[in-house]
Amino acid sequence: MAAFFSGLSDVVKGNPQHEAPEPLEGPVVATIVGGTILWFALFLVQLPFYGWFDDRGHTWWLWTCLAGGGLGFIGIWYVRRRDAAITREQAERAAQAAQAARTADTVTAAETADTVEAASGTPETGPLRGHSPASTPSAD
Repeated sequence: MAAFFSGLSDVVKGNPQHEAPEPLEGPVVATIVGGTILWFALFLVQLPFYGWFDDRGHTWWLWTCLAGGGLGFIGIWYVRRRDAAITREQAERAAQAAQAARTADTVTAAETADTVEAASGTPETGPLRGHSPASTPSAD
C-alpha cells in the first residue's frame, strides 16, 4: 500500500515514472455533434413530463440535458476550429517540406555540376553555366 502512495506522490509532484501515451484521434466533430443531439433529444423527451419532475424535485434533470445541449454547441464550434487549425498546420508543414525538397534538389544539382566540372578539369561551356566558350588555339 505504501508503494502505491509513494508512486502516486511522484505523479502529483510532476515526476511520472513513464511517459504519457499519445492522444487518440478519431472523428471528434461527429462525436461532439452526436452527443449534442443526444442531450437535446433527452431534453425534448423529458419536457412533456415537466410536472412530474417538478412534483418530485427532479427538474434539474431537464436543465442538465438543456445545459449539455448548449455546451455541445460550444464544443462543436471548438472542435471544428481545432480540426481546421490542425489541417492548416499540416498543409503548412507539407508546403515547407516541399519547398525544402525543391531547394535541396536545386543545391544538389548545382553541386553535381560543379563536381563533374572539377573532375573533368575543363569548365563546362555555354550560357547556362555562366562561362564563355573557351577559346582553343588553332593548330595551323
